[in-house]
Amino acid sequence: MNNVQIWRTAGIIRETASTVTIKFDTGGQPFIYQPGQFINLTLTINGATVTRSYSLSTVCSRDKQPAITVKRVAGGIMSNYIADKASAIEHWTVSGPYGSFTPVPGSYQAKHVVLLAGGSGITPLYAIARSVIDTAPDTHVTLVYASRTPDEIIFRDDIAQWKEHYRERINVYHAISVYEEAAAPEFISGRLGKLVTRKLIQQAVTDPGEGVHYFLCGPSGLMKMQQEVLEALQVPADRIFMEWFSPDSSKEEEVLPGAAQEVLLHFYEQSNLLDVAAGKTILEAALEDRIPLPYSCKGGTCGICAAKLTAGKVKMRGNYALRQQELDEGMVLLCQSFPLTDDVTVEIG
Repeated sequence: MNNVQIWRTAGIIRETASTVTIKFDTGGQPFIYQPGQFINLTLTINGATVTRSYSLSTVCSRDKQPAITVKRVAGGIMSNYIADKASAIEHWTVSGPYGSFTPVPGSYQAKHVVLLAGGSGITPLYAIARSVIDTAPDTHVTLVYASRTPDEIIFRDDIAQWKEHYRERINVYHAISVYEEAAAPEFISGRLGKLVTRKLIQQAVTDPGEGVHYFLCGPSGLMKMQQEVLEALQVPADRIFMEWFSPDSSKEEEVLPGAAQEVLLHFYEQSNLLDVAAGKTILEAALEDRIPLPYSCKGGTCGICAAKLTAGKVKMRGNYALRQQELDEGMVLLCQSFPLTDDVTVEIG
């Protein structure tokens, strides 16, 4: 259901001084989505058309209206515009839902689900947590949520009420980096490090690698640290699910292919022969030829430009969206893929 729709504002909730939730009126059109998925929003800002991806903060099975929660970020053209002027926006151009950062069937059968959130990364994770608690009565949930200050905890009251309602099944820990002393047992003063993260996980679950699913979303540095902790605890890779809002900018620049190649692109019922110049991705070449391929982030995080590689070899610079099973099936991200051979064939649709 990835068609473009025009939605109206149904309600606005000010979560923190820098964060706002927008509830949408879909105009009576059904909108079915999975917890953890996202939508693309397109707005006209200062005369320019801008498209960005935002995680849905609601659960389709229980919330009447879909919603997103947006936080101001440094240099965020659309995020800052929405945070400041949400009440003045009458129409929203929406497409989606997108994304595979969702609980798999085994997540609803797991003994325990652990969610490691940082900042606005709580947006998809809280939806996933609520879905698991509602759907899997035998599954316990632990949420570890890192924020800069207590006032910047998104959904703070909602999380507290949710935890109180399901007190026998839910653990919540708030790690506050700018905080002198903890006011409650669930508040931890200081930045999350490996030792504290490991301690909280082992405190919540008897065997971190057995019957537990982990969902991570937040700043890339925090997620990388948490991933290393889980690997040290010998958690199987297929039980770790990660949503990257932005790629890890600390990676060293890789050497890209230095020769131009021809790529055969099958886009639904059309076939196109692309001349992909050295240093260009397949997506860039397609867009230059005015082929309307679906895309959003161009950073390998959203997965919208995924395609199947049926012949040849490509170099995929980064991948923050495709799971191992999809990689094994030959899926690639066109925004990250550079052709290495002259027989590359990719298919969409």
